[in-house]
Amino acid sequence: MRSLKDESGQTLVVAALCMTILLGFVALAVDVGFVFHARRNMQIAADAGAVAGGLDYKYNSSTTSAKTAACAAAAANGVSGSCVANSSCMGVTTTTICVNDPPLNGYHKSTGYTEVIVNEPVPTLFMKILNISSIDVPARAVAGTGANNGCMWALSLSGTDVSLSGTGSINAPNCDIYDDSNASNALSLSGVGSITAKAIGIVGGYSDTGTGHITPNPPTTGIAPAADPLSLTPPTISTGTCSSNCVMTNSGTSNVTVTLTPGTYTSITNSGTGNLTVNTSSSTGSYIITGDVVSKGTGTLTLGPGNWTIGGNLTNSGTGAVSLGAGLYIVEGNLTLTGTGSQTGTSVTFYVEGSNTITGTGNTTLTAPTSGPYDGVVIYEPSSDTQKLALSGTGGDNLQGIVYAPGAPLSLSGTGSMSVSLDLIVDTITLSGTGSITDTNYATVTNPNSVLSKLVMVE
Repeated sequence: MRSLKDESGQTLVVAALCMTILLGFVALAVDVGFVFHARRNMQIAADAGAVAGGLDYKYNSSTTSAKTAACAAAAANGVSGSCVANSSCMGVTTTTICVNDPPLNGYHKSTGYTEVIVNEPVPTLFMKILNISSIDVPARAVAGTGANNGCMWALSLSGTDVSLSGTGSINAPNCDIYDDSNASNALSLSGVGSITAKAIGIVGGYSDTGTGHITPNPPTTGIAPAADPLSLTPPTISTGTCSSNCVMTNSGTSNVTVTLTPGTYTSITNSGTGNLTVNTSSSTGSYIITGDVVSKGTGTLTLGPGNWTIGGNLTNSGTGAVSLGAGLYIVEGNLTLTGTGSQTGTSVTFYVEGSNTITGTGNTTLTAPTSGPYDGVVIYEPSSDTQKLALSGTGGDNLQGIVYAPGAPLSLSGTGSMSVSLDLIVDTITLSGTGSITDTNYATVTNPNSVLSKLVMVE
């Protein structure tokens, strides 16, 4: 008869109990692994939906269209079920895609941001023993147009990129200045003026021999070169041959009005004391001028809205006013606005292959469009164009938009204190006048949906 103290066989019992517990942990790990895998997929779907909605709103300015795009993107990334897009979803408890534009939750409850909440029940394998047949796996994302803190980019990799030598100042306290030169005097201050920005980043060093000041002081040096923040596609340049009514001119005292249908013409010239008004029959039509468009008299030259391709120069050198209708102005020659009369262009983009000189002494108002492929761009020079870009004001000017001329040196001058809303992306920046320029970040303050603004995942 075996003794009651015989302990043989207990190891088997303990092993069996431990194996049961171990298998339980293995089963739990398998179910948790499935949940984490599903959670990652749900977050990918939510992110894709939010980005799609944010991009759609950026280019179409429609919350309805943005919601549709967000639903489609989330569904394409593996979320089955219906999509609720009525800006009233606080969450989801079934297999659903919820889209809110603007968001109802979080810190970005403004139009232009898209909130996507997704959920999908994940079936369990082993938790069914505990009467848990599925686990809801939700995910949430918010994306929208964010601010680009920069307002001045000097992209040249050598020499002096930013130079102040006069009595004027650059005042941009709410945005950043980037200087890509690796030279020891990449930023040079030698006059009595000052340069102020929210932040100043310089690849190389700086030289301060003037009586003004740099703010912040010292600026940040030794940064990596800032990349060109834009990548624009040049417009297609149309050509044609004029067959009739090719030349429009007014050299007398009378007022002349002509109306153009889309087509090709030779030149437009106003050199008298009368006004020349060129109306357009289609505000979205294409008007090709194979030669020059010139205003050099005392009368007003008015061009109607449309898309203009000017094979020669666009010039104002007179005392009369120039009024340009909304549209794209492709200038294959030089843009020269140096007249003493007012110069106005609202919702205009100048694509110039030659030089740009906007130094008139009359009030100049140039504002960029707020939609289309060049949303926010007021001046665009191809990167191959290295001719000087000169801007000058008298204090009464209103310049709003993005100046994109990555290969061109920019000269700023003037005699007054000019307040502008510009983002400057150029090769170098030189301020040599007696006037001061106060710059408000265009892409942040004036037009946060411009091509310079960026889409960011904020939540």
